[in-house]
Amino acid sequence: MTDLDELMTLTERPVRTLSQIAGEDGVPSGEVEVSGISDDSRSIRPGDAFLCLPRAGERAQTFVEQAAEAGASAIISVGHTYDVALPHLVLDDMEVVGRLLRRWFGTEKSEVRLIGITGTDGKTSVAWMLRDALSRLHGQAWSIGTLGWMRGPEDVVDLGNTTPSLLTMHRLLAVATEAGMPALVCEVSSHGIAQQRIAGLRMDAAIWTNLGHDHLQDHGGFAAYADIKTGFVRDVAEQGGIVICNADADEANARAPETALRFGHGLYRQELSLAWEQELPGMVRFRSALSENEEVLVEDIPLGDFHAENLACVALVLLSLFRVPLEKIPALLNGISAPPGRMQPLGIGRQQIFIDYAHTPEALERCLATARTITRRRLMLVFGCGGERDREKRPEMGGIAVRLADVVWVTSDNPRSEVPEVIASEIVQGMPQPYPADVHLQLDRRQAIADAVAEIESGDVLVIAGKGHETYMEVEGRRLPWSDIEVAAEALRDRDHLKSFKACA
Repeated sequence: MTDLDELMTLTERPVRTLSQIAGEDGVPSGEVEVSGISDDSRSIRPGDAFLCLPRAGERAQTFVEQAAEAGASAIISVGHTYDVALPHLVLDDMEVVGRLLRRWFGTEKSEVRLIGITGTDGKTSVAWMLRDALSRLHGQAWSIGTLGWMRGPEDVVDLGNTTPSLLTMHRLLAVATEAGMPALVCEVSSHGIAQQRIAGLRMDAAIWTNLGHDHLQDHGGFAAYADIKTGFVRDVAEQGGIVICNADADEANARAPETALRFGHGLYRQELSLAWEQELPGMVRFRSALSENEEVLVEDIPLGDFHAENLACVALVLLSLFRVPLEKIPALLNGISAPPGRMQPLGIGRQQIFIDYAHTPEALERCLATARTITRRRLMLVFGCGGERDREKRPEMGGIAVRLADVVWVTSDNPRSEVPEVIASEIVQGMPQPYPADVHLQLDRRQAIADAVAEIESGDVLVIAGKGHETYMEVEGRRLPWSDIEVAAEALRDRDHLKSFKACA
């Protein structure tokens, strides 16, 4: 599998009439044969029905006209007809659209278990680890999320969004069903929930990792953002699915249903479904109320208490949804890796430089706290904040940076259409005066990384935060090629080369 065009080929369905597609969910304005369904007017093939969703907004009429010109046979829409001479099928709401897509793709009785993961931080790590654990358990499992559609660590298709379009989600379920996949692990973003990209997909389990600050500008503030996440989790519970919540994430825990199974820190919180405790770096102990308070030790895990927490979440899914006995959990989790860009050490044997995706206050704080546990001298940090994103978190992250790190470089991170100097000034506003750390302002991210790498001495640890696995820098509407991993590796090679040159001089 190389791209989403092949996904369309894999999910081609027999020609049906518009009435057959509608079933009992609507009466079309005319009868016509439909050979496919597309939600992108640019990819319409003759005979396709154009699925015009509410997210099209004011551009809907234009898209409908483009679809008609490309040979669309019909229009399927929600609550609205358009000025075009094609048969229309108007549906009541997005849930009905989802039901129609299940019917079209033949997944009404799919046995694939759908697991939805929501939360401000941790979605990608939990999805990565859970997919790996389920692959060990069942021989195969897939995940959908920030990293793409993953059938394996080396078999990944970019989806563009953490939660792709409604039609793509249903296509993926169809392919998973035909492949006999036991589970499909799905990251569910706030945008994915708000835009109903998961309509018609009944989740067997919903996982809520935490609730912090991100994308608030898109949802009208924290309260609305929190309500979106809460609604998703409660909907899954009402539909009979299992809800798994992080008891240590106060905001999420308070909003989760009483029936939710909870995982939390500390071996003696017996009201929890699963308690975890990290005794030493790279090891975690689990005690489960679902297994008569038995204990097991997982001895080889990624660095960071947040990864121990992520694995507790995965363990609870295995215990509750897949009925795995607690004593078998270590075999499924020992040696499990973290996803790219999550406290990722730079190169084999390099324990001084870590690349991390932390781009929220909560994630940055936990990342730096983890790095501090292995720092013998100075903890160094390169970070920035993205443009056109939650501005409230900028000073908060600035305060966290100088409180937890010894040397800080404030730099650019996807400025988009904002002025980098303005973003940096808002970060600095959160730093108390005089600075409790050594602070540098270098808006050229490449130079900031090079300067930090050049300063590393024995016992120092450097964290380069904010972009993690990302392969681009978004500037003024353009995505320019970029990799923190490659830039840091280049800076390290230059530093080592310079040292060798001086030693030979």
